[in-house]
Amino acid sequence: MTVVSTLGRGAASGLAGVLVWIAASLLLVGTPDPRRAAVAGVALAVAVVAVTAAARLI
Repeated sequence: MTVVSTLGRGAASGLAGVLVWIAASLLLVGTPDPRRAAVAGVALAVAVVAVTAAARLI
């Protein structure tokens, strides 16, 4: 797996995380929370990139 595909996988997961966070906040609170959604998306993207890169090294 290349660095580009690893980063792409992380970006896709981060975007999915943002969309899920916004949907959950709309259902539970009634209003979207874009700041928290962005933080959750970035955290998920970093986690996916780290796990993917670690799996590649093993």
